[in-house]
Amino acid sequence: MTTPHSIRTANESDLPALRPLVQAALVHDRDAADVLDLLWTQAASRPRLRLLAETDGHPVGLVVGALGPATEDVPATGHIDLIAVHPQAQSRGIGRTLLTRAEELITAAGATRLMMRGRPPYYAWPGIDIRYTRAVCLAESSGYTRGREGLNMSVDLPTAPLDTAADEARLAAAGVQVRRLTAQDEKPFLAWMARWGGTWDGEAARALAYDPPRGHVAVREGADAVEYVGFACHGVNRRSWFGPMGTDSALRGMGVGTVLLRRCLADQLAAGLDEAEIGWTGPVHFYARGVEARLGRVFWTYSKDI
Repeated sequence: MTTPHSIRTANESDLPALRPLVQAALVHDRDAADVLDLLWTQAASRPRLRLLAETDGHPVGLVVGALGPATEDVPATGHIDLIAVHPQAQSRGIGRTLLTRAEELITAAGATRLMMRGRPPYYAWPGIDIRYTRAVCLAESSGYTRGREGLNMSVDLPTAPLDTAADEARLAAAGVQVRRLTAQDEKPFLAWMARWGGTWDGEAARALAYDPPRGHVAVREGADAVEYVGFACHGVNRRSWFGPMGTDSALRGMGVGTVLLRRCLADQLAAGLDEAEIGWTGPVHFYARGVEARLGRVFWTYSKDI
């Protein structure tokens, strides 16, 4: 006989019990408790959803999601950011019950599309790590369609080539200085980031919240002001993850990106990490050549129209 479970909204007082639950469920994420804290503090502009499943008063499952409001190009979209069921409570329908209830609430709030994929500025992963087979099966049996694949790469920090002295001297001779972000950079740097028109400005802003800042920039000193031509950040969402990064198209091929990448990874090594993860990797060859990164995790994204 299946033990009955109840569903309710989770609150701040539940967090101490939810961290070990999530850690037990997400066996492929050593920092799972930190991921929960990250997702728990989603941007206030997006209504949040936190549902807890309990059996005999003990938490056994959790779903965290949010509603993204409609824009000119995108309909109101519900995001399922996390589903976790304690290993001892799996195969009892708890995950499906949580997902179904979350979908009902998000749809009632106006969503016309549902997604299981990472979303900035607080994304924890590209999608579902395919090693979480039960989660993949739940998504596909619940009517979600598989979409874009996300790849992560891993870097062994103690053995990676992280020295940048020669390349920084070469760039300096060409008028490009690479340095750490500072508090004085905040306004001009974020204004420059906003002009990129992407979704990285929120993550880059959080790099400035740390002491020292978790980011480096490439700049050219102009007659009137500093001109930013590249940036890279680390640990802004997950402590062991690298990114985002970008280089002005006019300077690509000069090695600016490699220097920025190595500087960030050197920070992570100095912070005591032995491995860094490059999230949602694009140019695989760039990372493999620059820091001997290797392909690691594979994520599948999912969506469903209401």
